[in-house]
Amino acid sequence: MPGQTLVDRVRRLIEESGQTQEAFGATIGLDAPKLSKALSGKRRFSSLDLARIADATGSTVDWLLTGQRAGMAARAATGSVSVTSAVREATNLAESRGSLYFLGDHQDWPKPPGFTSSLWIEQGAQLAEFALHHLGQPSAFGSSETFAGAIERAFGIDVRSMDLGTGCDGLALWTEGGAKILLVSTSENPTRQRFTVAHELAHLLCLDDQGLHVDENVMGGNRGDASEVRANSFAACLLMPAPILRDHFTSGVSDEGFARQVMDLKVSPSSLAWRLLNLKLIDADQRARLGRLRTIDCAAQVNLLGDYAGWVEASSQPRLPVKLIRDMLDSYLHGKATLRPLANLMSLPVEVLRDAIEPALTEPGPDAVHDYEP
Repeated sequence: MPGQTLVDRVRRLIEESGQTQEAFGATIGLDAPKLSKALSGKRRFSSLDLARIADATGSTVDWLLTGQRAGMAARAATGSVSVTSAVREATNLAESRGSLYFLGDHQDWPKPPGFTSSLWIEQGAQLAEFALHHLGQPSAFGSSETFAGAIERAFGIDVRSMDLGTGCDGLALWTEGGAKILLVSTSENPTRQRFTVAHELAHLLCLDDQGLHVDENVMGGNRGDASEVRANSFAACLLMPAPILRDHFTSGVSDEGFARQVMDLKVSPSSLAWRLLNLKLIDADQRARLGRLRTIDCAAQVNLLGDYAGWVEASSQPRLPVKLIRDMLDSYLHGKATLRPLANLMSLPVEVLRDAIEPALTEPGPDAVHDYEP
């Protein structure tokens, strides 16, 4: 409620728990005198206190400190069960990231410069140039860093892949509490999934739509929405940079050369054909012919069917936000948070996760903890 303080919210949680103040303190590992002082304003709740209160009551540190829930899920009331589920997952991830933010995990990430053009397509191209500077050029098969991992590294965006059903290709959510969440649906169509990730990245870099953006079909056209025009332009320029294409096709576009670029850039033949037409590297007849190819046809032509099969398998699998997991683990190791939020994120019992982590803490050597890979 407006006007409530942190202490007011803690008192409310104690009342709702049905416990005495002393019993509640015991639940969160805080003796009665310390809890009493904190509730009277004579002592501040520590980060770990807040984490334990949130853990014990099913709330979040974000809510305890601000009284606000992360996200703007109400704006996604499209009636689709899958969209509702996606918004719920994104909101949960945002609350986890927001809790870390309020526990002191503040990180500075590069922010796009202002646009120099009023045209949405040109803004998309400018934004892609900025993103490529921080991400690096699109990688070919065999790269040790995934597209999702590169986005987490470069922009602090938590990327989650999961089955979103038929009602949602992707979702972007940002909050003033420091969370930037990108959800993409698992798919046996890896080129569509990759385009969706790039499309949602544009929404997050531009902080579109006051916090929440749901895309039910990113391949369905621009739909006249300015932010969609910019996001699609961004995705095309990011995944298929003009300098790379002009360099590869200085002597014209052969079928084999086209197939090689489809596989190297991990894009659909249709998307690449349209991009080459817009760059005036092929004519309309070539675009129509090359655009009718399937990705598997291109893979066969350059003897990369095995790589393509691995790509399909990877895009079909769920992915947890690795950076968020690492940051939550680091917060636990430094005594700022409990283990339960991390266990919930990884869908593991707390005891199982603790048993996996504790041996690493007792291994000799100063780098033992940092070698743990969740």
